[in-house]
Amino acid sequence: MAEDVKIIVDLKELEALTKRYPEASTTARRGRLQEGLLLLEREIKRLTPEGAGPIHLRDTIFQKLEMRGESAWGLIGTPAVYGAPVEYGTRAHFPPIKPILFWVEKKLGLMGKEAKSAAFCIARAISRRGTKGARMFGKGFEMNEARVVAILERIPADIVMAVSA
Repeated sequence: MAEDVKIIVDLKELEALTKRYPEASTTARRGRLQEGLLLLEREIKRLTPEGAGPIHLRDTIFQKLEMRGESAWGLIGTPAVYGAPVEYGTRAHFPPIKPILFWVEKKLGLMGKEAKSAAFCIARAISRRGTKGARMFGKGFEMNEARVVAILERIPADIVMAVSA
């Protein structure tokens, strides 16, 4: 995707806890970051429009956690070339008919000339108006930012619990 969205949480006590208990800190950060990423991935997939298949855009959405030293971050995205147009929408353009025809046959149950005619009409409408973005990534982050922040704010308590056990 072309746009980076960041959720940054300032945990003042985390630096001191990480220096004092590095293994417990790594475990806690990894666990809570993974929890936040899985939450966002689930919600973004839920908001993603369902195509006609055989591979749906939501099936290509993934999350990845990276940890290097004391730094940790995650990303959520899709390698699908049509991910950005679905997220942001498109300007008016005449799209290829074949994917639209496939969609018409699967979703609308039309076949033959009737399907081709419907696919052409959809393509013509896109050529005039473009497409509206679904904003599944943007909405997914906006709707869940507070939940992710709450998850990440539990990292220091997790470290304390781990070393107290």
